[in-house]
Amino acid sequence: MSVYLKKNIIPLGIEIIFIISCFIVPRDYYIYTNFVFYSVLLIYFIAVKDFSIKEWGSNLKKGKTFWKSVWVTAFFFMLAFAITMILENVFPYLETGTIGLRRSNGFELFLFALSTIILPPIVEEIFFRKGLIALENNTIMTITLVFSMFLYAAEHALSLWGIFLTMIWAFPLSISFIKTKNVYIPMTAHFIINIIGNGSEILFTIARLLQ
Repeated sequence: MSVYLKKNIIPLGIEIIFIISCFIVPRDYYIYTNFVFYSVLLIYFIAVKDFSIKEWGSNLKKGKTFWKSVWVTAFFFMLAFAITMILENVFPYLETGTIGLRRSNGFELFLFALSTIILPPIVEEIFFRKGLIALENNTIMTITLVFSMFLYAAEHALSLWGIFLTMIWAFPLSISFIKTKNVYIPMTAHFIINIIGNGSEILFTIARLLQ
């Protein structure tokens, strides 16, 4: 336990500060605090050598086995999103408390792209999957799985309903890491889905800003 806490204490502290900031900083500035949150964590993970772009690149070249796992993970990640959308429509009166990111100008759109496409797959998979899910035995794995899913959700939503929905997103990514023990598989799947989902939002925002 001491090793687990030592490994995660700084990222946990950074997340706690970010969550607290969401109750203090006006919503219009979430785009900035969110970017700082991801950037600080990325710098930390690079500094402690938890992430290597070279290692990620090497994994991308591994071939069929790697990419099959990536596409399976991506499929179930998309399915998780679909399930949460259905639940939101079934219970429209429940507040999700989603941490929305304003993008009213070109600079904010640039930060949005970094904060929703580039940084999350790296930072969230290194922290919430590789860092927080311990694989020693089934009991510890289950406890840390739920813990990691909760913290992942708490970084995205500020209500219990929103946290529950976002935990559903985390489930396929977490299972992918547990099954493969290779963080670069859920990281790549996460990156692909973010490009599809948030990339389309960026295109719509560009069209709106150019009107």
